[in-house]
Amino acid sequence: MRTLLMTLTLATGLTAMAQQSGHTEKTPAEKAAHRTERMVQDLGLDAAQQEKVASINLAYARAMNDLRSVQEQDRKGRADHLKASRDNGFQQVLTAEQFHKLLQLREERKTQGNEAED
Repeated sequence: MRTLLMTLTLATGLTAMAQQSGHTEKTPAEKAAHRTERMVQDLGLDAAQQEKVASINLAYARAMNDLRSVQEQDRKGRADHLKASRDNGFQQVLTAEQFHKLLQLREERKTQGNEAED
């Protein structure tokens, strides 16, 4: 009985470790590249816009990554400020139609995420 219990415990522990090792955190550069690629597809950015948007996304991803070390109570305000700053940068780079579409897509993804939680 004890051997069976030890075997089950070991198997459960190994399974948990395998699942954890399979989940790797993306670097800020990877996150920014993915976000930029998605924006190029969704908004039809030209080469100049793509370069500027990539720069904005990289700066944002690095800043958000740095926020991990900030206490929880200060994080929300700083994150909101970073998002507003990023959106101001996007607004200067994108056309009015592209920016409006970006906001629409965000809203759609937000509602889809909320529906998935229900």
